[in-house]
Amino acid sequence: MTRPQIVVGIDGSALAHTAMCWAAAEAERRGAQLVLAHAADAETDRSPYSAGPTRYSHELLVDADVYSYDADRPVSTVVAPEDPVRLLTWLSEQADLVVVGAHGRGQQAGRQLGSVAFGMAVHARCPVAIIPHGWHEEALHGKPVVVGIPASVASRTPLYVAFAEARARGVPVRAVRAWSRVDWTGNLTDLIHPASPMLEAKQQDYLERVLTPVCELYPDVAVQTVLSGKRVDDVMLTATADAGLLVLGSRYADGRAYSRLGATTARLMQKIPCPTIVIGRVQARASGVDAATWPPIHSAG
Repeated sequence: MTRPQIVVGIDGSALAHTAMCWAAAEAERRGAQLVLAHAADAETDRSPYSAGPTRYSHELLVDADVYSYDADRPVSTVVAPEDPVRLLTWLSEQADLVVVGAHGRGQQAGRQLGSVAFGMAVHARCPVAIIPHGWHEEALHGKPVVVGIPASVASRTPLYVAFAEARARGVPVRAVRAWSRVDWTGNLTDLIHPASPMLEAKQQDYLERVLTPVCELYPDVAVQTVLSGKRVDDVMLTATADAGLLVLGSRYADGRAYSRLGATTARLMQKIPCPTIVIGRVQARASGVDAATWPPIHSAG
């Protein structure tokens, strides 16, 4: 069986270093090969730059101190004179995960996404992990993995990913179901006050129905559930305030011309304070397995 592969984009920024360390830890959890990727035309302010991008790229990769994280899984490197989004999208064709910082060298520090992070969430052919500015893994070590309960029973792929990540980390899953005045989970669309006890009972039943097959596959993962009729953005911000990871699904198929992201995913990517994995409708890399039910993450051992 082919070893999983995690690609991380680096550009010499402090946030890229944080993303690289996160990717190395994730590779160790999964038993995956780590690939460091640098687009040689990426903007840099390192001086002197007269040595040219080739020498700078070489120095950048030498500075990547994760080379020796596991002698049995050597780190690979890719340097190409290419636009970062194009390079990482190409590498995502064979990767199991692409990791990027929320912004690069040319953008002011903050939680707003840079063009590379947003571009990868839109175009990557595998799941994408976005690491926010100021993230410190140690501060929230052992904290839960948060995942939203989808409006469609068929859209369980983010749940399988969240449970697999939680098991690899030894932490619980916090499953969040938020709704508004419109209930999309029934056979017909119902317009009901979001605080209605009848609607809350219906949502609880729906949550259990969606989670049951996933919990059966991961019986050793504890589950916390959150039900709320408040705005989804507010509910998810509260749920991720002490979380170690958020897993989001994308609304559209990967082949959509302009974006595979739904409005909720696009908004939350801009706000969430913890690392976020965005799951597209990607094909499983195991022959004959349905991507809708495939748990694509395997912990080492």
